[in-house]
Amino acid sequence: MIIFDKNIEQIYPGTQLGVLIVKGISQKAECKKEDEVIFLNALRKKYEGITRKELKTQSPVDAYAAYYKRFGQSYHLLAQLDSMLKGEKTCAFKSPLLQSMFFNELESMLLTAGHDLNRLKLPLHLNLATGNECYQSISGRELTATAGDIIMSDSTRVFSSILKGPDYDTRLTPDTRDVLFTIYAPPGIDSFKIKTALLKLEERIRAFAPDSLTEILQVKSYINCS
Repeated sequence: MIIFDKNIEQIYPGTQLGVLIVKGISQKAECKKEDEVIFLNALRKKYEGITRKELKTQSPVDAYAAYYKRFGQSYHLLAQLDSMLKGEKTCAFKSPLLQSMFFNELESMLLTAGHDLNRLKLPLHLNLATGNECYQSISGRELTATAGDIIMSDSTRVFSSILKGPDYDTRLTPDTRDVLFTIYAPPGIDSFKIKTALLKLEERIRAFAPDSLTEILQVKSYINCS
């Protein structure tokens, strides 16, 4: 289903991809304000007393910081976490699917993307961008992939990248029923952390969609995809 290009192993040896496919999701449940409050309290307790500088040296943030630094950028989840902890940003969503993914991402600090599986044409490819790939961002803005960045594509087009994020066409909507979640893990991240985050995300989805069915939950690498 997912083909790793050999260039990834050559340039970023040890890169992994967490994959979770869940089908038959009902999004009839509404996001509750108390869920947001409980999550924020737990998040503040988890990171209490830890500075942003200290967090950058801890796994898995250190691996992302090193990856983003190659491109002269900072890991954007650190800024989002700062905003959440300071109360400058809320995590209220209308879609329980989006809320579950966002909660999971901030809790684990693992870069996660969600896509409507029915908008994709298999097989999928994990590759390196040449810098000529273009796609529409999740907000509808035209993007050009950064050369050397890790990108994902299906049989027709690029639909996600580490630096630029997911595309508009495969975005999660209230009508999404079958979902592909991916966790991008550059070198230096323990596969156990990735697997744990996938299991937690699956648990969160089952909490509001108990009849959903998990089709795939695994951590992939060049070695076990070749």
